[in-house]
Amino acid sequence: MQHDVAAFTDLAEDGLHEVEAGGIKILLARDGDHVFATGAHCTHKGAPLKNGTRVGNRLICPWHHANFDLATGDHIEPPGQGCLTGFETAVIDGRVLVELPEGAGEHRPEVDPSERRAGGNRIFAIVGGGAGGLACAQELVRQGFDGRIVMFSDDGETPYDRTALSKTYLAGKTSDDDLPLVGTGGLDAIGVERITEKVERIDAENRTIHFTGKTGVGEGLVYDRCFAAPGSDSASLPVKNADLPNVFTLRTHDDGKKLKTAADAAQAIVIVGSGFIGMEAAAGFASNGKTVTVVSQETLPFASKWGDAVAGQIVGQHRAKGVTVKTNTGVAAFEEKRGHLSAVHLSSGEEVPADMVLIAVGAKPRLSIFGEAAQVAGGVDVGPDLSVDASLYVGGDVANFPLHGRDYATRIEHWRVAEQHGRHAARAMLGETSPFTGIPFFWSAQYGPIHYVGHAKDYDECHIEGDLDAGSYTAFYIKDGRVIAALGRGKADVTADLHGLMLTSDPTPSKTSLDAVGWQPKQLL
Repeated sequence: MQHDVAAFTDLAEDGLHEVEAGGIKILLARDGDHVFATGAHCTHKGAPLKNGTRVGNRLICPWHHANFDLATGDHIEPPGQGCLTGFETAVIDGRVLVELPEGAGEHRPEVDPSERRAGGNRIFAIVGGGAGGLACAQELVRQGFDGRIVMFSDDGETPYDRTALSKTYLAGKTSDDDLPLVGTGGLDAIGVERITEKVERIDAENRTIHFTGKTGVGEGLVYDRCFAAPGSDSASLPVKNADLPNVFTLRTHDDGKKLKTAADAAQAIVIVGSGFIGMEAAAGFASNGKTVTVVSQETLPFASKWGDAVAGQIVGQHRAKGVTVKTNTGVAAFEEKRGHLSAVHLSSGEEVPADMVLIAVGAKPRLSIFGEAAQVAGGVDVGPDLSVDASLYVGGDVANFPLHGRDYATRIEHWRVAEQHGRHAARAMLGETSPFTGIPFFWSAQYGPIHYVGHAKDYDECHIEGDLDAGSYTAFYIKDGRVIAALGRGKADVTADLHGLMLTSDPTPSKTSLDAVGWQPKQLL
């Protein structure tokens, strides 16, 4: 049925407009004399896309920077699962008409099982069942691969939203049922074989994956192409009693379930480590009325990455919410009483009572499957297309990859980057030779979102626009006169607009150009 939804003259040339028809929210985007119509909310967390950033016919979600094609509704950059439904439109007598098929909704599947081709004899292996591995499998299907796709994942679960564990899951805002990225049977539906054997090593020379405890001839899987994104494990502390039942780390869904159960019954919680997982967990626990103490070896958490001003605002907000942040100290000992931890002794000499402890001191990339050289190097060096050789591609936490537009390679332990790597690797496995040019982006949840786009290994200057004290600002990180990254919070956050600018012109736009438009990147799009 056709629905009259708007006057054509009411649509700005580069604007985004939300309308409703047949009980469905629809996003309209004018393109010359034509109008595109898609679902109006992001398939990731439901953000209203009318507030997104438009770059030509690409749309960047305002919350977590998922990218969609306005012409088709296709989901072209992570995060999230699912595409926007695209609706047929017509402009007649100055009115915009949208065709709504019966039973239509705002979204459609990321990959339609009917797209899965079969009959090929090649074997493409995926080592790692996280978001990166899932993205690779889906892209292989999308691109028409007709052979076997074999995914190795030793945690027994289908790919799930790991980012939610320290953000919304511990706070009770995300349930166990909300975590899976694809429903039960979702991988089966697109013909992905899941194997839970633990991978011991990848023999790249012989294109063979070997499994733990199985070393005989013929015990491994010989592949034609392989994408490896095994992720990381939680780092631990070499402290006595770190194995007590009320001492936890957080990496997996199972970790999260145990930690959440313990936290529900606890009152005094100590978090060792002041990185993203630790501080996100602190925010969630504090918001639920727990007494939270963070133990940090740093003088000011996040200062080494974002500078004193931004770090001071973030840590100051934690303290204002009741979190005790003890800096320049570490853990000397865990005190045990009747089989459980009862207190944390700090290297400063202080004693902090504790019903439970979360150790959040970083991650250890899973490098052992690549051999000793990778472990010594701290990562796997890959080429611009993410290749190690003609048959092996590596991404996610373990990959040291050339960063587009820069003169260096880096490892980035961001969930979204792993998904970007998975999509790119799939196309490379099928013969595409273009380099990976994805723009890094990640978000944190600490009493509200923190958005960070780009990458700053180091910087000369931090320029802040907005109200730092009120938590509404964008901090631009500048190196050699170029804006290489930005962090945004609140209403003055323009990181999505900067992301769009980085996609269109230069991954490091000039400080001069941004200064000329009042540090409003949208003016340059």
